[in-house]
Amino acid sequence: FQAAEEQPRILRLGGVLFVLVTTILLASAVPPDAGPLALVGLFLFSAFVLGALAFYMLRLQPRQWQTPKHATLLATVILVTLLLVRGAAVLTGALATHFPAVPRASLHYALPVAVGAVLLTVLFNARVAFAGSLAISLLAALMVGMSLKFFLFAMVGGLVGVFSIPPVQDRSTFFKAGCWVGLANAYSLVAFAFLEGSFAQVPVEVAAGLANGVLTAVIASALLPALELLFDTATDLRLLELSNMTNPLLRQLIVTAPGTYHHSVMVGTLSEAGAEAIGANSLLCRVGALYHDVGKIKKPAYFIENQPEALARHNELNPRMSSLIITSHVKDGIAMALEHRLPPAIVDLIPQHHGTRLVKYFFEKAKEARDPQMGEVDEGDYRYPGPKPQTREAAIMMLADAVEAAARTLNEPTPARIQGVVQRIINNIFIEGQLDECDLTLKDLHLIAKAFVRILTGVYHHRVDYPGVQLQDFAKKRAVNGDPGPKPPAGEKGGDAAAAKRGPEDIKRLGLS
Repeated sequence: FQAAEEQPRILRLGGVLFVLVTTILLASAVPPDAGPLALVGLFLFSAFVLGALAFYMLRLQPRQWQTPKHATLLATVILVTLLLVRGAAVLTGALATHFPAVPRASLHYALPVAVGAVLLTVLFNARVAFAGSLAISLLAALMVGMSLKFFLFAMVGGLVGVFSIPPVQDRSTFFKAGCWVGLANAYSLVAFAFLEGSFAQVPVEVAAGLANGVLTAVIASALLPALELLFDTATDLRLLELSNMTNPLLRQLIVTAPGTYHHSVMVGTLSEAGAEAIGANSLLCRVGALYHDVGKIKKPAYFIENQPEALARHNELNPRMSSLIITSHVKDGIAMALEHRLPPAIVDLIPQHHGTRLVKYFFEKAKEARDPQMGEVDEGDYRYPGPKPQTREAAIMMLADAVEAAARTLNEPTPARIQGVVQRIINNIFIEGQLDECDLTLKDLHLIAKAFVRILTGVYHHRVDYPGVQLQDFAKKRAVNGDPGPKPPAGEKGGDAAAAKRGPEDIKRLGLS
């Protein structure tokens, strides 16, 4: 990782290199007899388009776009798309020479310009994809002779490519998007024909536009895994794959620390609901929660959700050692996540969901056992290493983790008590300053709290008691229906008397091997 102070310099150098490479790529489409002034014009135009795109991205999400990784990924998608357009233009040119009756301009509509829009939608979001699609359309139009018609055509296909990508559930989403892009291309070309009053080339152009949609789907679905691997990014598809219970790390968590796994599932449910309430990435929250405590695999018996005797184990240790064991699951979790090549978006959630919070139980225990001659207990020794949550998703997970743990301690989890616990936990975390470095607003916290209360109330709803009279009535109904129920073993009295005599012992044996 580059130091923070080096990142602006790297971005500036990368931006200049990006413009130069784009200019060279555009220059390859210029006729050989074009003079040096044409190259200057290409450079100036490329610098303006890409500079405007960079300015928009920095205004849109400054923290994200000040890191080289995201900027490099965006530049790579744009360059790859332009390379595809250039390569396809060469092929269509060769095809036009073999079929003189087909104008070369008509074949240009098969160029897969919408690939960039589709990829940017999956890798980033619709706003980034829209801006990127505009830049790609402008530069691609320059490649095919500064055609206004091609620019409008490319923009229509790009827009449809952006808005036809729903939350990705599987890779067939690309083919659905490709179909919509192809239909939009055909629609726009027919509209252009009416505007121009010429229909001679409509069949060829519509066929090229439909082929464009097919190429967009095939190329985008083929390129995405390579980009995911190269840039180690967490797309929806990759997150869905990581949520599969056959993942080795999840299987290890289930077997070694089942209590932690159950806690993680509950945190995921709460986080997902909270993220949906404020428009954050709910899939990242749900999947990230499954891995947020994987470090507890190393010492599962020291965590109360896995072993009821965990506190007894800690009683044998001094509070400082207990605090080290508790906080070490963060370091262990990061190491295990990196070993299993989890994406950075999930790895970052492991330390950030604890922030710099205090391990209060052992801190108070240390103060009680303090030797007056040894001075005050250092609070820093009992805090998690941090950092504080940097994203809304990490903050939601911090809140969900604390709320879920507190809700489990309620003896009678009525809706009012659940609401009180949720409000108290969120208020405490807010007052501690743990949310100072993320973008959550007070309105967001209110919506998150409502979502948490709704989920927890559903989980801990009141169960109806089943008095013994109901069971007796049920037995009578079975007898009336001709089902006397199971016969007692030989040598025992049948009926309710035997059942009453054996009842408590039988209940104790249920679930035991």
